[in-house]
Formats: sequence, structure tokens, C-alpha cells
Amino acid sequence: MADAAKKAIAYLYSRQRADGAWTDRLSSSTVSTALGLLSLARADDKAHRDRIERGLEWLKRNQRADGGWSMADDDPPSSPGMTSFAIAALYGLDRDGSAELIERGKQFIEGNGGYTVIPGMRDKGPKTWPAAAPIAWSLVGLKDVSEQPPQAVEAILLPSWLRNKVSIALPAILALGIMQARARTSSFPRRLLQRLAEPKALAWLRSALGPNGGVEECAMLSALIFLGLHSAGVGEDIQQASLKYLLDNQREDGSWPIDRDLEIAVTCYTVLALAEFGDTADEPRLRPTRDFLLSTQWTTPFTPLNIPAGGWSWNVPSGWPESEDTAVVLSTLKLLGLTESHPAVADGLRWLRSRQNRDGSWSEWVRNSSLLNDKPCVGVTAHVIMALEQHGGPHGPRTPIGKALRYFERVQQPDGASPSLWFRDSVHGTAKLLETYAELGAVSDPAAVRAREWLLANQRPDGAWPLTVEVGVEGGTVEETAWALYSLLRAGVPASDDAIVRAVKWLVGKQNTDGTWTPSPVGLYFEDLCYSDDLIAHSYALRALGRWLTCAGHPGTPA
Repeated sequence: MADAAKKAIAYLYSRQRADGAWTDRLSSSTVSTALGLLSLARADDKAHRDRIERGLEWLKRNQRADGGWSMADDDPPSSPGMTSFAIAALYGLDRDGSAELIERGKQFIEGNGGYTVIPGMRDKGPKTWPAAAPIAWSLVGLKDVSEQPPQAVEAILLPSWLRNKVSIALPAILALGIMQARARTSSFPRRLLQRLAEPKALAWLRSALGPNGGVEECAMLSALIFLGLHSAGVGEDIQQASLKYLLDNQREDGSWPIDRDLEIAVTCYTVLALAEFGDTADEPRLRPTRDFLLSTQWTTPFTPLNIPAGGWSWNVPSGWPESEDTAVVLSTLKLLGLTESHPAVADGLRWLRSRQNRDGSWSEWVRNSSLLNDKPCVGVTAHVIMALEQHGGPHGPRTPIGKALRYFERVQQPDGASPSLWFRDSVHGTAKLLETYAELGAVSDPAAVRAREWLLANQRPDGAWPLTVEVGVEGGTVEETAWALYSLLRAGVPASDDAIVRAVKWLVGKQNTDGTWTPSPVGLYFEDLCYSDDLIAHSYALRALGRWLTCAGHPGTPA
């Protein structure tokens, strides 16, 4: 076990950047690639022909044996929604040459629930975000423009506290709404509202652009913004910024990931793992890491969503400040020797306390939202509680921590499971809830006991997690096994316990010869889009092994 950890630590340091941070690899995405290629073709098909051809080859190469396309790279399972985006790109850019592939893709959709399972493609399902597939189909002639799910550019005229509840989807809704306002017939009152809304929407989009032209470091969003505004013939400066972002971030194989990377997040996860093996505050190789994290704090408000200064994002420069990564950064800075007396830490803690929802939870961006992927989340709330606790936050019933624990009690399912918004199914949320109670020294709390029992009852016979799968690939994964193993050890399950030993052996058995672990698509953007991340898998596996070595009486062994 010690040798496995030693190889994993050596690999991590080999990946460290000169500025002290780490860059991960997010899986390539069918939806980002399809929309990116359509954008390049609309911008200048001849000038970008080589890029388009490489992207088309990626799509063709990644069609799975069943005719579908996956949510992440070519990992199973195939997805009807992702398949619909691939069909749109192939039909729009290589109709004759890809006719067989397109037909196989359609057959896959029809044999796996049909078009009604794809948001917005038929009468069932949501008509707004993430119902972008029928919009892509209409752009290439597979559907009429009148069949596009409506995107209301008039949302920009609502009070900011109300429109901001749309949160991370608002950039695409505004850009596509401008397109629809110019392409679809509306009543006179609505046309008047749309006319009033367009300049305000364009101004909002300009304010949301990062200095690299990106929005949320998300190629999918940049493509949707470009396609909407290009079709409408407006916002040339925004179009060019979005196009530049796409050109700068296309991979050599022609694909795009859903986000460029999670550099701030995975840098923190790496430090959390290394802290299991020694004092990270005195590690010379991590001094620039601390400086990097301090340099990425938002010192000015994020005006598009009225978010105050003081938070952190998942990456820079066009990521948006949000609760989970702010909390994880604060936990990491504590391990790197900074306390609540440091101005940046004090500002971050103040920021976190100001973002708590009325129900005691935390969402990512918008307070008290219940829409889309920006609503109360067990995983996000867990990270915030732990950060507050590590920096001396009080525990009383009226404190932020006390209110959050009551939220945990209300949302935990009777069997002990606690689903997490940003990772599939229930292992992540349940493990994070248990880890939180362990951090608070409250593992005998009924909620913690239920979480521990659920994790133990839902281990696979081979030692991995999860036992059953609702979203994505079947079988055990490194990420979910590491989350569960770490939290159980933190909660006091002995290192010699059979469940623990089986999990450790499974993790070590899955390590690659170079010291890494293969990631799985367990990250969840929304119901039809998962992703994998190499450093999430690697750092959490290493963290779990480090905790086991400590609990087994071998603390700090690899160092």
C-alpha cells in the first residue's frame, strides 16, 4: 500500500506547474465538440476546414458499437441526448459522407427510449435549458425553427434577483433568445419586449465574458452564444470573443471538453491528498501553490449575478465564483498554514457565510434558487461546513453550521443516502455528509450513523462502490470508492474491518503502472451529461490510501 501511495505522490509532483498549481484533463464531450464544429463552420468553413475535419473525425471515431455517442470520451453508456448532438454536426457538416453513421445514431435513439427522452425534442421534457438538442437540429435543417424550445430573451427585463435564478444557463438563454426573437413570429407585445430586451441582453453577455473570451470556461456555452448571435447577426464583438475561445481551446484531436479544466479545484484536491502524508504548510514545493490560490480569489464583485467579492471559482479567468470551491480553497489554505486572521481567508469566510440559503444549505452561485443545477446541494453544503469548522466556526443551533446540520437532517433519505447535485447518484453526497460529521467530531449523530450504514450496505462484493447505478457506467469506480473509503475511515471504521480492507485492495489493484488511476464519468452537469476527470480520481484515491495508512499505524509512510 505504501508503494502505491509513493508512486502516486511522485506522479502528482511530476504534473505540478511552475506556478504551483495542477491542470487536470476533463473528458472530451460530444455536445461541446458538435456545437463547436457547427460554430467554426458558421464562422468561416474554409478558414477552419482543417479544424472541422479533425473534429468530425473525432466524432466518427467515437461512435460506439451500439450506434450511439457517450457523455464522456467514448466511455459507456451511450446517451440519446449526446447522440442527437453528434447527428446534428454530422448532418450539417458531412451529410453524405456520414449518412451511415447518422442512420445508426437515429436507430440507437429510437431503440433507447426514442426522442421523447431528449429534453425538448418532443412534447415531453423541459422546453428550456438543457433543451439545446432541438435547437442544434433546427440550425442544420433537421427541424423547423418553429420547433425550437422557446428561450426568453425577455428574462433580462426581470428584476435581477429573479432572472439570476436561471444562473449558469442565462448566457445561452439570452443569446439563443435573441436569435429566436429575430427568426420566429411573435405577438406584437412580445416583439416589443424583445426589442427592449436585446440591447440589455447583449450588455449582460459582454459583462459575463472573461478576459479570454470564455463564459464559465465552458466550450458548450461559448458555442451556443456564438451560434445564437451569429444567426441573429448581432453582437459581433461577443461572437468574435466566443469564437476565439473555441479556437484557443480545441484539442489536438479536434474535440472540446465540457469545461476547459478545473485547475483551482484539482489543485486543492491534490493538497488535501498530500496532507495525509505530512505537513503541507512546511512543504517547499507547495509554497507557490498557496500563492496561486491567493492570486485567484475574486477581489471585485461578479456583477452579472450580483455576487460579492471574496469567493473562488473552479478555474480562471472566466470561471464564476461559487460556494463549493471557495470552501475547498479555504480548507486548503488552512493546510498551507493560513488561518482566519489572513485577510484573504477572512474575506472568503465572510463570503461563504453571506451565501447561505434560507433552509441552511448552500448552492453554488445564486442564493435560494431551486432551478436547474444551482439549488441546495448536500455536497456543496458539506464542504462549506467543513471549511467553517476548520477555521473556528461556532456550532450553536443558530449559527451557519447549526442551520446546515438541520438541513442535512431534513434532506437525508430514510435509508441514509444523500444524493449530491454535482456527482451522480448517492455515494458522493452520502460520503461527504459522513465526512462532515466526522470533521465536527459527531460520528454518533443519527444522521452520521445512517450515512455510515448506507455506505457499508451499498459496497460491492469486490470492495468497490457503487453497488447499483442509475446514471452512467455500471460497476465500481475509483472516485466513488475513494470517497466512501475515506469517509468511513474518518468516521472510525477500523482499518482492519473487512469492508475497509476490501476497498483498499480494490483501489490498489486498480492503480496503473505509472502510479495513476483511470477516471470514470461520475461528474454530473445535468441529467444527460456526465464527465470524468483524471486528477479527481487520482487525488481522492491517494487521499483515501493515505488515511488508511495512518489508521493502520503507518502515518506519512511514503514521505
